[in-house]
Amino acid sequence: MPHRFGIDGEADSRWLALTRAIYHGARSLDAALASFPSPEALLGAESLKSTYPWLDALQKAVADAPFAPVPKALLEGPPVHLITAHDASYPLLLAECNDRPPFLFVRGNLDCLNSATVSVVGTRKPSLDGRRATEEYTRALAHAGLTVVSGLALGVDGLAHTAAVIAGAQTIAVLPSGIDRIYPAWHQPLAGEIMMSGALVSEFPLGTAPRRHHFYRRNRTLSGFSAATLVIEAGRPSGTLITASAAADQGRDVLALPWSVYHAEGAGCRYLLEDGAILTQSTEALLLHLGVDAARRPAASDAALVADDSAQRHLLSPQQKHLVRLLGCGSYAADDLAVALGWPIDQCLATLVDLEVRGWVSQCEGGYRVIR
Repeated sequence: MPHRFGIDGEADSRWLALTRAIYHGARSLDAALASFPSPEALLGAESLKSTYPWLDALQKAVADAPFAPVPKALLEGPPVHLITAHDASYPLLLAECNDRPPFLFVRGNLDCLNSATVSVVGTRKPSLDGRRATEEYTRALAHAGLTVVSGLALGVDGLAHTAAVIAGAQTIAVLPSGIDRIYPAWHQPLAGEIMMSGALVSEFPLGTAPRRHHFYRRNRTLSGFSAATLVIEAGRPSGTLITASAAADQGRDVLALPWSVYHAEGAGCRYLLEDGAILTQSTEALLLHLGVDAARRPAASDAALVADDSAQRHLLSPQQKHLVRLLGCGSYAADDLAVALGWPIDQCLATLVDLEVRGWVSQCEGGYRVIR
C-alpha cells in the first residue's frame, strides 16, 4: 500500500534509503519490491540471499543509511506518498511498460493517477498559434473530463497545466528531478496550484537535481501514463520527439497537429505525421479519437468569450473582415497583404492599424497576425 510521509519518521527514513537503492539497478529494485513490499520485509529476508543475488546490496543500502528526515517544507500542505509498481495506486497504463519506474513519489491527489489521462507535450518556445492551440486543446480535454499529463517545462507543458487548472480540471506534472526540487523554479507557483487537485510525480529520490539524462527518463514516464500523447508543436530535433518516440515504443497513440511547411517549429509534427502519427485538425476530432463526449458544453466563461468575439466581428467593416480572413492563423508583412488584396499599401496599413487598435491583430516577427 502507499506509504505516506510524515507519520513515522523511522519508516520514512527507511523508505528514502530504499528509493536511493535505485542506483543499484531499477529492475533489481522492482523485483525486490515485488517480493518484499516494504523496507522491513526486505531487511527480514536473511535466508533468501542465495536466491536473490541483489538482496545483500539492497539490505546494506537500507540498513546502513543514516537517518534521513523528510524536509519539513515537503510535509506542509498536500500529502506526499511513495507508491511502488506493485501498489494498486500505481498508474495502470504505466505499470504495463517494460521500463516502468519501480516507485513514484506523489504529492497531491493519489486518485488522479488512475483517472482517464492524455499526455500533452510540445516546444519550450511556442509560437502564438502554438500557445493558442495548447490552450484550446487542453481546455477541450479538461471539459471532457480528462486529466492532462505533462512535464511542467516552460512553453507548451506549462501552458497545458495552466489551462487545465483554469478549467478546474486535474492535471499531473511529471518531474525530471526529486519531488522537492521543482524544475524549472519559475513554475513553483504553478506546481502549488497543480497539486491542489492533481499531482506532482517524480521517479527520482528526494534531493535529486535535474540532469540531462533525467529528461529522457521523465519523458518515457510521461508518455507511459496515457493511452495517447498529443504533440501540439515541435521542432526537429527536439525533446518532444523523444517523448513521441517513447509513446510509440510503448504501443500508445501519437497525435500531432499539422503545421505549414514554412513554420520551422512545426517540422517535428510534420515528421511525426509522415511517420504514422494521427492527424489532428480540431478539438472535435481529438475527442472523437479518444472516444469521449465531444458534445459536452464548454464552460460558461468560454461560451461568453466565443459569443463576444462573434458579436464584435459583426462590427468590423467588410474590408477589415476580408483582411482578418486573409491573415487566418499566419503572420504576413503589410506589403504581402497589400499585394494579395490588390490594395494600395497606405490602405492596407490604415486597416491594419485600425484592427490593431480594436485588439484584432498585433505586430509580430514577420508582420501582423490575428490575436482573437
